[in-house]
Amino acid sequence: MANCPCCSNQMLFPARAQKTNWFCRTCWQEMPNLNPEENRSFLGFAIKLVSALQ
Repeated sequence: MANCPCCSNQMLFPARAQKTNWFCRTCWQEMPNLNPEENRSFLGFAIKLVSALQ
């Protein structure tokens, strides 16, 4: 689970697959996921998806 970079509370997973930002219920705004492990796995998925569409 990702934590908000501003308040450190847990964030909600993005509802749409094309969104990479998470939502913080405390700050009430979208936030980037700064966890490098989770970003790396999403980046790998996105690269495979884009190459499959080309």
